[in-house]
Amino acid sequence: MSLNRQDATQKNESDATTKPTMQGLPLPSPAGPVKDSISGSPSVLRRTRNRLADPVVAAFMAGGVAGAVSRTIVSPLERLKILLQIQSVGRDEYRLSIWQALKKMKREEGWRGFMRGNGTNCIRIIPYSAVQFGSYNFYKKFAETPEGEMTPTRRLICGGIAGITSVTVTYPLDIVRTRLSIQSASFAGLGSRDPSQKLPGMFTTMVTIYKNEGGTIALYRGIVPTVAGVAPYVGLNFMTYESVRKYLTPEGDKNPNPWRKLLAGAISGAVAQTCTYPL
Repeated sequence: MSLNRQDATQKNESDATTKPTMQGLPLPSPAGPVKDSISGSPSVLRRTRNRLADPVVAAFMAGGVAGAVSRTIVSPLERLKILLQIQSVGRDEYRLSIWQALKKMKREEGWRGFMRGNGTNCIRIIPYSAVQFGSYNFYKKFAETPEGEMTPTRRLICGGIAGITSVTVTYPLDIVRTRLSIQSASFAGLGSRDPSQKLPGMFTTMVTIYKNEGGTIALYRGIVPTVAGVAPYVGLNFMTYESVRKYLTPEGDKNPNPWRKLLAGAISGAVAQTCTYPL
């Protein structure tokens, strides 16, 4: 037994001398920067998601996208409306039905005539709609009751202030859009135009107005009657939309059907446009 014990002791000593000691050497942490980056990414995503979920930010972004899409779809009718509005007594080039006027536009200017000024219109309408919806949700915070309800009058006031805010921010682009819409139209009073002549773009038109027509004041010419028309229009639009949506949305439904929202938007837009069109 003593020999066996002695052999075991010698074996343990030899194993200890052959194995390198690991004490004192720095071992890499299993977490390290990799763990920090992994844990940090969800926090950044979470913060971004929380910011986008804010009602004002969400309305700002959704309003901009919705404005660009809607204006592009109705661009031919939008341009035709401008051409009809600027006709005076003695000018009957576009005194036609809607279909005939669109055919005339296509025949004389091609498909580009339908989209003439739409780029500027989208550049204008994206911030316009974004500011309008974002500011409306911002002003709502000061007008809502503790339960989150608003009277129709308060919706009208908040919508009107939001309309004034959005017009003030984007009005110079509205001036440029109107100029671009009419400069290629075939009005006899505007004289004949060489079809090969290159028309100025948005930036060139804006610089020309600024230099030749009075600077910043020229870019805001006509803003008072525009605000007088936009403020009640936007106010009526928001007030009617919120009221109609309540009737079209089943009680307790937190996610209304998109088609119901579309119908509510169409009704509110028609009511607001009809009431304020002379302005």
